[in-house]
Amino acid sequence: MPQVEHMSATEAAAAVAAGRLSAADLTERTLAAIEATEPHLNAYATVMAGPARAEAAGQARRGPLHGVPIGVKDLIDTAGVRTAYGSPRFADHVPERDAEAVRRLRAAGAVIVGKHTTHELAWGGRTDSPFFGPTRNPYRPDRVPGGSSGGSAASVAAGSCLGAVGSDTAGSVRIPAALSGCVGFKPTRGRIPLDGVLPLAPSLDHLGVLAGTVDDAALLMSALAEPDAPATGPEPPRVGWLGGWFDAVLAPEVRAVITAARAALEAHGVVVEDVAVPDEPRMPEAVLGRILAEAGAFHRRAFERDPALFGPDIAELMGLPPRTAEEAGRDEAAIARMTAFLAEALGAYDVLASATVPVTAPPIGAMTVAAGGREWPVELVLTRLTSPFNAAGLPAASVPVGLADGLPVGLQLAGAAGRDGAVLGAARLVERLIPRPPRPDVSRRRDPS
Repeated sequence: MPQVEHMSATEAAAAVAAGRLSAADLTERTLAAIEATEPHLNAYATVMAGPARAEAAGQARRGPLHGVPIGVKDLIDTAGVRTAYGSPRFADHVPERDAEAVRRLRAAGAVIVGKHTTHELAWGGRTDSPFFGPTRNPYRPDRVPGGSSGGSAASVAAGSCLGAVGSDTAGSVRIPAALSGCVGFKPTRGRIPLDGVLPLAPSLDHLGVLAGTVDDAALLMSALAEPDAPATGPEPPRVGWLGGWFDAVLAPEVRAVITAARAALEAHGVVVEDVAVPDEPRMPEAVLGRILAEAGAFHRRAFERDPALFGPDIAELMGLPPRTAEEAGRDEAAIARMTAFLAEALGAYDVLASATVPVTAPPIGAMTVAAGGREWPVELVLTRLTSPFNAAGLPAASVPVGLADGLPVGLQLAGAAGRDGAVLGAARLVERLIPRPPRPDVSRRRDPS
């Protein structure tokens, strides 16, 4: 039996179901992997060793995830276990009830091994906390894992869990999946209920999954999604390759990996056609403007009461002037135009493809990054290619397709609303045709500081 960090969730579930491995043994292996990678990776806000052992030992066999060790982002409530939302404001918050997503995981037989770190209040793309320390990229400990579901991606990539549930408001599942080298999938908006999840921007918030393989992502979705959400679909014959500003901002090293991925698909007979993307100068700033309005309204009263409970990132955002009615109107018009364009393009193609993130993982502490011949605020460039699909509520995945200077690069695939299975089918095809990058070795690393 391979080590847990070398197993997929699908393999582990099959081994437990066949009696080759017990839920208790699998849990112990996972807790050992956590011990080997924490605290230097800092992917876990809370390790639930005792509850996980008790759950694994006393669990009757049930569901597709029976015995599989899963992590949950620390934005998602877990009954009786601290859920701090990445914020000292909630350092003592212990929910009385599980979020609906956690309830569904447990009903499917999953063993919850811990709470994964998040960027403060999920309002950022780096998972670099002034209060709890930075989460480190499993490939390079001086780099961020992405965010805001950074702990989830780092843990999955490092093998200290076999799958995770995260949230995604402007790319917070797909961004860390791309930067940390795992699969991330955000389903059609509403497929996974948000009950028991701290909101960031309610009109954009989604839950999604992070996993080692596309089959693992589909397995998690089979437990989490509403019954009418297909877990898989046929591999698509037609792919629309997004150009325009989806392409113009790519760093050269990312462009090289993405271009090679396209060539590999075409070499295997996949129909890939260029799609002209209309210029939309207010995207994705428009999405970030909506987040600022909605998240700012949600946290305003608490910030005014005690700003010391908020880190410098959030304090800076809360200090920005609110959008004027004219600015909000321009933002919403830009979002509406982009949503209409994506819907039209997806009438001609099974999926649309682009890089997930224009750059590789930035250094910890960096607030700007170079891409497309200019310096960008780091959050703006990280969310640039992912946020339109949140605004449109469309299913989207990130699949690792290579390394650039030793850091992972992800390919993003998006589909029409309700066609979650088509996106997973496309992701499975990419995974089959393009070799997975080598896994990181983090077990003997320590904090470089």
